[in-house]
Amino acid sequence: MVRIALLSSLLVALNAAEFRVGPVAAPLIEKMRKTTWRTGCPVPLDDLRQVTVTYLDFQKKRATGVLIMHREVAPEVRDIFRDLFRRGFLIERITPIEDFNGDDDASMAANNTSAFNCRDITGQPGRFSNHSWGRAIDINPLINPYVKGDKVYPPEGRKYLNREVEAPGLINSGSYVVKRFLKAGWKWGGDWTNLKDYQHFEKPEQSQRVR
Repeated sequence: MVRIALLSSLLVALNAAEFRVGPVAAPLIEKMRKTTWRTGCPVPLDDLRQVTVTYLDFQKKRATGVLIMHREVAPEVRDIFRDLFRRGFLIERITPIEDFNGDDDASMAANNTSAFNCRDITGQPGRFSNHSWGRAIDINPLINPYVKGDKVYPPEGRKYLNREVEAPGLINSGSYVVKRFLKAGWKWGGDWTNLKDYQHFEKPEQSQRVR
């Protein structure tokens, strides 16, 4: 009976949750034009979609967030985040990076999960990141920092360099979140050898080989 009650509660929660793909809302488009998108970016605004997802925050409460993704990957991102919600994976916040004026450092410091941002690859000026196509996502970036040599971004993420530490939203090799993205054909930055980008998942077009 207890198991039936738990399953029933889960079904109710899933039915009330929101997972959808649609056009980017006009007010957000206006923000993007001022912060994260400009003429010369590699993707037109018409190719981007707004993915609305329900997630569990660090207090294990339901919240709703928005990710801006390329139209080709938006449906599978919706499905992946539905599965993460079902598995109880915790995400501190999901807010369009436009709320941080497109400032990746500020978004990471706030442990904000985000996607589209027309910007350079970290440490490689002049080369577009896959975020610039809406084909990359950074999840819980404070808990899952970018590490290259002695550089750690965000700097406050240094305390999570020990990947054996227990922390909400931590992403490690073999964890469900990694397996789920890999199953959909995405790549994880934690698998790279020249650096570790534990927060980063990407699915570039075949011709794109940049981060």
